[in-house]
Amino acid sequence: MTTSVPRQDDALATAKRAEGQMVAQKDGLLRIVQGLRRVDTGTYALRIRLAENLGIGTIDINAMAFVGEVDGLTPKDLGKALNITTGSVTAMVDRLESKGFMVRKPNPTDRRSVLLHLSPEGTDAMQWANDHFAAAAEALLQESSEGSIVNIAEFLEGIGQRLMAAASAPEETDS
Repeated sequence: MTTSVPRQDDALATAKRAEGQMVAQKDGLLRIVQGLRRVDTGTYALRIRLAENLGIGTIDINAMAFVGEVDGLTPKDLGKALNITTGSVTAMVDRLESKGFMVRKPNPTDRRSVLLHLSPEGTDAMQWANDHFAAAAEALLQESSEGSIVNIAEFLEGIGQRLMAAASAPEETDS
């Protein structure tokens, strides 16, 4: 009985395939990271456009996003989330409240504190950004096949590109 010894050519081919898979995985990971950066950049560009449309700053939009995600956030917690002082939070909330985007309500568990909520106008403003994000994701999902890292990377890159386009598109007028 003879035993077969793997040939050196087979071992070399196996090693090259493994190396090729590692390169493909690294390339895929790089594309995912780049896609995430584009999503971040696109989201930021969209928030800049929203802030300009509303006549407020991007930090105000970030505050509205946090309050929209955690309805009933305390000013102290908002300050921690945004990494700003309580004085800055107070001034920001005053500004957003005067523009009609945020409201303070008494904290039922601590009468020395208030809870922050988006007003209906604030909710509508944040929904505008969410609608653009959802439209970008939905359009890309319809165009993509499932499963591979490359498809995920294309998905993320596409969202970033579409958000950047939405942020720089000319204003639509109501007719």
